[in-house]
Amino acid sequence: MNKEIILESLTRALESWIRNASAEQLWQVHQTGGLGASIHAESDIVQVRVVLGGPRNALSDIGKTDGRLPVTEAFLGKSVAAWGTPPAQGSPAREQWFLSNELAQEHARQYLAAEVDEKRDVLARFVDDWMTRQGEAGSP
Repeated sequence: MNKEIILESLTRALESWIRNASAEQLWQVHQTGGLGASIHAESDIVQVRVVLGGPRNALSDIGKTDGRLPVTEAFLGKSVAAWGTPPAQGSPAREQWFLSNELAQEHARQYLAAEVDEKRDVLARFVDDWMTRQGEAGSP
């Protein structure tokens, strides 16, 4: 198994997931994290599926903001309010605002994509952990 091929497949799967995630899935990742992936590799053929939830792993905290930073404000700054004023952090109305605001969702996607790009070391650690588990599963 080639680590670089697996790492590239994981990166592409995460990028695809980010593009296609529902608003609810984006909200969940930004609030609590929980990204994971299942990998199936035979020779140089690698299949990766991104999943939410499951056991904690190296990917679990990618994109997680704990609500400390409003995602759209990270990109546009507080002076630009093209998306409307977000409700207070932690309020139930904030989730509804996010789920109904396509601009906020787009900026959440950008933030998450930047996290994936910047945290290659985390992705590599996830692949290393997976490869170690495969080695253990294959030993007698």
